[in-house]
Amino acid sequence: MKDLKLEKVNIYDFSNIYDDMLQQFPPGELKSYEAFKKLLSDGILKCYKAVDNTDEVGYVIYTELKNGDKWLEYIAIKKEFQSKGYGRKILALLNNCYMEVEKPDEKLPDTLRRIKFYTSLGAKRLDVNYIYPNNTGGLPMDLYYLGDSTPSKAGVMDTISEIFTGLHSDVKNIDKIFNKISMV
Repeated sequence: MKDLKLEKVNIYDFSNIYDDMLQQFPPGELKSYEAFKKLLSDGILKCYKAVDNTDEVGYVIYTELKNGDKWLEYIAIKKEFQSKGYGRKILALLNNCYMEVEKPDEKLPDTLRRIKFYTSLGAKRLDVNYIYPNNTGGLPMDLYYLGDSTPSKAGVMDTISEIFTGLHSDVKNIDKIFNKISMV
């Protein structure tokens, strides 16, 4: 695993990653393939595959923010490579990033496992009533930050605004969803 590197994925190679995303993420958290292609070709999203030696073990998709931080959209390790430390290694390469995380739910152990994983890396839940924007009105989620310091409340709201106007500009009623978000 010491040879793990991130290799940029071009738009033509994205279809394999999207197929995996359909298996690993809930439909309410995914954009259409065409929307992803547009965001990638416009440079709003960056997609990298994680390669260990010659094995493609996973991928990460994020937006680079104006302030240099990253907004993590997706990170996934392919099933056969899970629980081998790859997720930890990838996130170590992406310090100073925001992460949308499902709210804890005892009935869904994967949510608790993900939260435990992110917090074990030092990610901190931000005091924000956050809503992931989608075309069904949004999905309440928690927002975490992994980095050297905690962003200010104004910085968090500026970042969410930047993401909503760029990454999520295709979502219906995006302004209504944004107006429901507030700092605690």
